[in-house]
Amino acid sequence: MPIRPENLHRYPRDWPQISARIRFERARGRCECTGHCGLTHPGGRCPAVHEEIHPDTGSMVGLTTAHLNHTPEDVRDENLLAACQLCHLRIDHGHHRVTRSLTLAARAAAAGQLGLLPETALTRTEPPTPPRPTRGRAAAAALHQLPFPDAEQETKHMARISVKIAPLHPDGTECTHAVRPSGKPRDPDAGCTGRRNYAVVCSACGPVGEPHGLRVLAEPEQSKHRDSHKPALTPATR
Repeated sequence: MPIRPENLHRYPRDWPQISARIRFERARGRCECTGHCGLTHPGGRCPAVHEEIHPDTGSMVGLTTAHLNHTPEDVRDENLLAACQLCHLRIDHGHHRVTRSLTLAARAAAAGQLGLLPETALTRTEPPTPPRPTRGRAAAAALHQLPFPDAEQETKHMARISVKIAPLHPDGTECTHAVRPSGKPRDPDAGCTGRRNYAVVCSACGPVGEPHGLRVLAEPEQSKHRDSHKPALTPATR
């Protein structure tokens, strides 16, 4: 989950490397929740896999690293859990509620108001679980028809330049095959030798920088290069 700016100083400098190790080396790209979030998962463990469709929410899974005791300074392996967005939000729900209550109480006290007490004695409550999406093309079509403001205009200008992360075979060619969370091919007969590196590729500039061993390490460079093209992606004003 995104780190709030006011909490950045609480994380160690090598947090990106620690998080990547938990998510991709220990968890092999799959959510490790076995009921920490309050849900009963089929087979005992959450089936959500990084960069695949979540079976409950229907959205793309972006694996995160959760602190079980909600303390960013505590990066012991036993306190860290690779979690999908749904499980992470449910794990942190009670903590966020208490934190919000304390913040509101502090603001009220600073304004001289009385009668607002922090909910420090709250029992843990869980947010409602979203319904399972309708399978098939109809659900995807309905999603793309949502009335987002100016979505068509924004998409038209963003389509000028695209910056993607391309998975690479050991020989440097781009991999478009289906692979397992470990990066090994699902179908060896398809001619895939597995994924070794991840390269940032711009439709305007070509390959950007050197390939990375993990996709998560290529994401900051992808964002940085995309930001460099923002003037070209912004509609001209008269």
